[in-house]
Amino acid sequence: MQVYSKNIIQFIREIKETIKFFLAKELFLEVGTNRFFNKDKSFSYPIKVVIFNNKPMLGYFNSEFYELGFHETLMRSSKEQLKNIIRHELAHYVTFINHGPSVQAHGSEFKTICKNSGWDSDVYSATTCIDDAVASLSHESSTVLRRVQKLMALSSSQNENESEQAMIKSQQLLVKYHLETIDAQTDEEKVFLKRILRQKRENAKMRSIALILETFFVNIVYSKSSEATYLEIVGSALNIEIAEYVADFLDFELDKLWDLAREKHKTLKGLIAKNSFYLGIAKGFCDKIEFLKKEYQRDGVVGNGLMIIEKKLIEAKEMVYPHLRKSKSSGSYSHEASMLGQQMGKSLSIRPGVGSASKNSGASLTYSK
Repeated sequence: MQVYSKNIIQFIREIKETIKFFLAKELFLEVGTNRFFNKDKSFSYPIKVVIFNNKPMLGYFNSEFYELGFHETLMRSSKEQLKNIIRHELAHYVTFINHGPSVQAHGSEFKTICKNSGWDSDVYSATTCIDDAVASLSHESSTVLRRVQKLMALSSSQNENESEQAMIKSQQLLVKYHLETIDAQTDEEKVFLKRILRQKRENAKMRSIALILETFFVNIVYSKSSEATYLEIVGSALNIEIAEYVADFLDFELDKLWDLAREKHKTLKGLIAKNSFYLGIAKGFCDKIEFLKKEYQRDGVVGNGLMIIEKKLIEAKEMVYPHLRKSKSSGSYSHEASMLGQQMGKSLSIRPGVGSASKNSGASLTYSK
């Protein structure tokens, strides 16, 4: 999971400047503002740096995103250790550029790049593993997570009043928790990012899931790599945990809903109807949540809290994506499929098996006829 804050963003800037220096002075490559060129200057590559805190390593190079990652603990390390980790990951980057992904991680090609750059064994054997790198939710966050899970289970009750009250209480609980977290914060506020739902390309089901996830107090951005498209979830660690398992569950179950709808409505055929149905489900569910929000916005404290959290979400998105461009999706449309999806979406209840990444983790999704 990537992590951001004002101090971390400054740390990223410092790492980027160090990277550009090493590329120009030690690897002898031409460097621009945010990119660098290979030896014959036929291609340019991005200088992209992220900070993470959930992997048992100090650094990595991700060839799918042309991304250099460095562990948050390096903010407190010696300058020499940080420089050697940066050189080590740059060697992986240049090895990939020169030889592709099929060579051994620390094979002869990697060693040759280190040697030609004047980098000794301190760089080649730079420590890349640490014992306590896996971040986890705090005890308090885990308690809230379990309570939200129980409320989600109640939200699928056949009793309409009980179902709505459970949904209201689950969101009230999240609002209350985040307000208390903001009030009690002594260190700088951190924002987290996690990539989920790998697909070949963006599609209607992915857009439907993204719209539903945003009702759980997270930002969703589409991220395209050299190989696939992902959803990037941005928000607090707790809300990302909830949204990730909701996404896994919906990815597995929305197809079942489509199959069931086609069995009952024989006129539903083709990709246009399927896409309209998925987006209709999202609209129906989101409309229901907006209606239910009015119920707890009557409480002035909770209503104000909701506005504070939504403002924080905007600030978080701007911190992580300072140059984000908006994109519009368009396509053909089936009114019948969309209306049927909206009907199902308004009665959709989500019971993810929070705490297990399995798509068959005992979760269930219910809807009324």
